Amino acid sequence: MNNMKEYLDKLVVKYEIADFIKDDPVQFCHKFTNKNDIEAAGLIASCLAYGKRQKIIESCDTVLAFMDYKPYEYIMNLDTDDAKSKLKLFKHRYTAGDDIYYLLLILSRALQDYENIEDIFLKGYNPNDKNIKSALTQFVSILTDYLQGEVENMRGINFLLPNPKRGSACKRLNMFLRWMVRKGPVDLNLWQNISTSKLIIPLDTHVAKVSRRLGICQRKSDDWIAAEEITNHLLELDPVDPAKYDFAIFGEGIYNS
Repeated sequence: MNNMKEYLDKLVVKYEIADFIKDDPVQFCHKFTNKNDIEAAGLIASCLAYGKRQKIIESCDTVLAFMDYKPYEYIMNLDTDDAKSKLKLFKHRYTAGDDIYYLLLILSRALQDYENIEDIFLKGYNPNDKNIKSALTQFVSILTDYLQGEVENMRGINFLLPNPKRGSACKRLNMFLRWMVRKGPVDLNLWQNISTSKLIIPLDTHVAKVSRRLGICQRKSDDWIAAEEITNHLLELDPVDPAKYDFAIFGEGIYNS
């Protein structure tokens, strides 16, 4: 285990650098200085963070551009006709313009009730919990409840905002939490009421493949249980900040597989 810690720590130093930002959707958080803009841009970017990285960046830029790069202001003053019109032809793999419209509608309604997105997450956060699963479950439930009974088919929004109670690894939401909670140079440390020790590693195919090769994941399914299994091993290497190893494992998966 000591050898693995030494190996992964070196990879963290290699990949957790400011230069990582330019090719990653986290770049959209770094375009803003206002907390509410950073949160809104981060959540939108993380929801779209699947598929080829260049296409992710193009799609995120398209959505933020039609909001004139003022995401919080646009969301708070959401013009539903304007949003529907501008998103009519939007497509990002499985995600259509309607899905992004509903995401913006959810955020617009939620932010009438909560001061910011962090406050929504903190509603279910308990520092005594083992990890953020319960808080994330409640976070997603609070958001999706703003559409319950109004939208006949929730499939698109449930894909963008998956719930860990259904077994999803919630890779993109865990990545969003990493962005918000951890310190830089890549992550922003915007949310300081949440312990880094509670974060779950964002589990995608690259992280899963490398983790199995390292022997820190025995589970065959890339689900929430697998994400917890990997994180529990990483907690043995760093009980304070296990999610830092996302840079190491993801970096190896992307650049050296």
